[in-house]
Amino acid sequence: MMLFFLALLSQANAQITDASFFPSVRSINPGVVHLRRGGLASYDYGKKMSEKKHAVKVGGIVDPITTDIELTKKTLFAAAASRFISGEILFDQESGERTQIVKHPTWGNRTTSDEAESTYYGGMLDFRFFGVSLSQAQYDFVNRFRVGTPPDFNGRDEGRDLHFTNFKIGTALKIGFMRVAGYVMNQKSSGDYSYTYYDPTTGNKGTTETYNGAQSVKGYGVGLGMTLPRFRSEVSLESMYDNDFSLSEDYPGEITEPKDSSRLSFVMEANLRYFSVGGRFRSIKGNYVDLEDIISTNMLYDSLGEGDTRNEMTFNFSLGDSKGFSPSAFYTSSEVTSQEKSPVLDNGLKYKAVTKSTAYGIALSYRF
Repeated sequence: MMLFFLALLSQANAQITDASFFPSVRSINPGVVHLRRGGLASYDYGKKMSEKKHAVKVGGIVDPITTDIELTKKTLFAAAASRFISGEILFDQESGERTQIVKHPTWGNRTTSDEAESTYYGGMLDFRFFGVSLSQAQYDFVNRFRVGTPPDFNGRDEGRDLHFTNFKIGTALKIGFMRVAGYVMNQKSSGDYSYTYYDPTTGNKGTTETYNGAQSVKGYGVGLGMTLPRFRSEVSLESMYDNDFSLSEDYPGEITEPKDSSRLSFVMEANLRYFSVGGRFRSIKGNYVDLEDIISTNMLYDSLGEGDTRNEMTFNFSLGDSKGFSPSAFYTSSEVTSQEKSPVLDNGLKYKAVTKSTAYGIALSYRF
């Protein structure tokens, strides 16, 4: 029997203390893969559009700084549980474009455009008492800055070509209907930061300089949950800390060094025989980044500081519980209000920013 599955950000309600009622939801903690209630293979294709209005009121800026973002995401996901060894694999490709326009009555409009691509692949193995995961991501990003026209032209390109590796080990314990779980993480990245100069009088492309950079960060996640036959809930806290970032001191661009970040999550799911519903609330402090969402997180929230907090709400809904091929679709919308530093004024002040996002996608899954 075919299953129609409608979900809001269907793979976003990732779990720490137990496997989800929704088969297509991946696990954050590799120690809960063996608790899955079935196997799944799926292909997802999605789009996300976002607009940010940043109300900078000084420096002669006429209108709010407007940022438009469009992202495309393709995901292959598979999972299976057995008596002794269980596993998940995920392959993800994402591309994005961001355009920013600043209107000024004196020096005219400033325009920046960003393009990024990422490839993520990772796997988890769970041996019932503990699980491990290893994932890698390639992140390519270029920023183009333009102001004025020759012979009074100011332009530059800044690029990043980075490779990430993430290792986790985690476990989950069942105590009656209660669940206690946790994991530890080590993530490293290295690669090149490039800077391209342009001739201010002709606008012609000049020299390109390359600088090597590296980063390492530690992390952990802990959770407490409750699982009943048709209801489950959990609360969890994740943190990234001990950031160690290095880049050549003579790099001419502006780099916001990574800071400590955390996210607090509340998840509830209910299986009501013929359909399931679920919701997740997250309070995220700083710019917490998952490797499979590295583009969307950096493009939307790269200017958030260590003390900035944003809230996110996600809902899931599914019909049926059969096996076999299943077409699916998802749609979501959100609005986030934050206080962010100005991208054009180096005064350290924060101004109100409103980010509105919508996302939709389709998928084909096979459950077994």
